[in-house]
Amino acid sequence: MVDNVNPTSQFHPYQPERSTPQADRLSRSGLGGILGNLKNVDVRGQLGKARSAAQRNPGMVLGGLAALVIGAGLMRKRSMAR
Repeated sequence: MVDNVNPTSQFHPYQPERSTPQADRLSRSGLGGILGNLKNVDVRGQLGKARSAAQRNPGMVLGGLAALVIGAGLMRKRSMAR
């Protein structure tokens, strides 16, 4: 089968002509994409949820902190061994 489509055309025959080209639909990635998504986040609401979850489950918070401290200690030990 031979493709007779004009190669400079931005649309394929089975793609509607009013659709957005792929280059315009690409989302930002990396740090710019992350920071762009942060402007839609309700920080105070998220902190309130985290605070209430921590008050309901203090053991889970302590376990998470212990795991964080142990992991940081292991990473520090590893970097000092070099």
